Amino acid sequence: MSIIPLLLGLVCVQAQSSMVSGVVYQDLNKNGSQDSKEPSIPGVMVSNQREVVLTDDEGRYQLPLMDQMIVFVTKPSGYELPLNENHQPQFYYIHQPHGSPADLQFAGLDPTGPLPKSVDFALYKTSMVTDFKAIIVGDPQPRDLRELGYYRDDVVKEMYDRDAAFYLAQGDIAFDDLSIYEEYNQVVGKLAIPIYNVHGNHDMNFDVSHDSLATETFKQHFGPADYSFNYGKVHFVVLDNVHYEGWDSINDKNGSYYGHLNDQQLQWLKNDLSHIPEDYLVVLNTHIPLFSPLSDAGSINTVNREALFKLLENRQRLVALSAHTHYIDQLQLGLEHGWQGEATFDNINVGAACGAWWSGPMDARGIPFSYSLDGSPNGFYLFSFSENNFNHRYIPANNPANEQMRISFPTGRVKQDSIVGEMITVNIFNADPKTTVDCLINDGPPLRMQQQSIRDPFMVDYLKSSDQFPNWVNEAVKNQHMWTLPVPTDLEPGVHSILIKATDSKDNSYQGFQIFIVE
Repeated sequence: MSIIPLLLGLVCVQAQSSMVSGVVYQDLNKNGSQDSKEPSIPGVMVSNQREVVLTDDEGRYQLPLMDQMIVFVTKPSGYELPLNENHQPQFYYIHQPHGSPADLQFAGLDPTGPLPKSVDFALYKTSMVTDFKAIIVGDPQPRDLRELGYYRDDVVKEMYDRDAAFYLAQGDIAFDDLSIYEEYNQVVGKLAIPIYNVHGNHDMNFDVSHDSLATETFKQHFGPADYSFNYGKVHFVVLDNVHYEGWDSINDKNGSYYGHLNDQQLQWLKNDLSHIPEDYLVVLNTHIPLFSPLSDAGSINTVNREALFKLLENRQRLVALSAHTHYIDQLQLGLEHGWQGEATFDNINVGAACGAWWSGPMDARGIPFSYSLDGSPNGFYLFSFSENNFNHRYIPANNPANEQMRISFPTGRVKQDSIVGEMITVNIFNADPKTTVDCLINDGPPLRMQQQSIRDPFMVDYLKSSDQFPNWVNEAVKNQHMWTLPVPTDLEPGVHSILIKATDSKDNSYQGFQIFIVE
């Protein structure tokens, strides 16, 4: 008897054992398994966090097996994912046979054991929608369950019934205490829409030696930290760009971090985008900004963003969303930031739901006012998408939705001799770099205001007025959405009014009105 067939059989077994395979199918009865009459779905993207393949005509895929990996499907447009009891999309399978290290402060993954023979993914067919909305929020960042209650009653409450397709939090779900994840999931799950999350620098397992172990608890509660999904003609990419340098054993404290994307992430993104039509809008979601105007510090910038830009430079429709810095900022990336592509590349920092870390005086509800460091009220964004275009509006928490600006000066009663040389100062929270702003005084002609990179005088005074702030919140930050105009020198004593009219690059209009008295 020839041994060649036996050897060939052994080779086949070894080849199969080095692969993960499965099928993507329509779960018509939503029972979590493919029944005989439920069709498979061809052309669906499936990944092992590095390679990305499309399912074949029979809905099957095959990917190289890695020692530790998460196999996941990229939700195609026209389909929905199964959701768990907290409305978290079930689009992944974690393969971590030995689980997480046992001595973590916050528990990670139990051993997943042997790989199943077939790792299958269910999808639900829906109508193709090209116009939709999304709730985008930065830094809920509660220290404990009490502050999670602030987020619940101040911000999540305002998200309800916004006709949004999904919710996406841009990181810092927690503030180092990862035990709040379970209740957080229950709270945001009550919105009854799919819940997605980005990994932030306060979502890490700090008691680990290197970056590869920093997301163990995050994975246990939320799944992969790098993934993608589609709605309409929009491709959403979520990337963990927080690189942790490991526990500082010398000083026995949390180690440092910086914004960075590793080689595997960049390879996955290259493979991912290779399957996305050129006319799709690509929405990048990271915690740390790609670029921050605050400083060039690695902790608030993605230090190797040029490698990312190289992968994107031929894309025609792009926007990057981030959080982390606790202020709202919008800019267009250009050569000075390392971007060499032809497309307009908007970089939007969406601020923080917790404002200045749930601090400051309490309002009548017993919730801190917690303005953000740029003077904007804490809140969230409502993005709207139409085909491959986007628009957005900032929604202040516990404030009228039309409150889109603050006139910082003049306010109340001012002395006639004190306004000489002073500036009318306006903070327009959601203004972009091309916003035009006019000021009308006492129904007079419109006077064009000038954009200035300055601190909001309101926030400067607010921080001085209370000691109810964390130690590191000691000054307001300069921001790019301040406008000024010299106060007219001919204002007589009496009652006066200011009307501010602003229009941004997407033709959104904002208006503010204030009455003040000159004595």
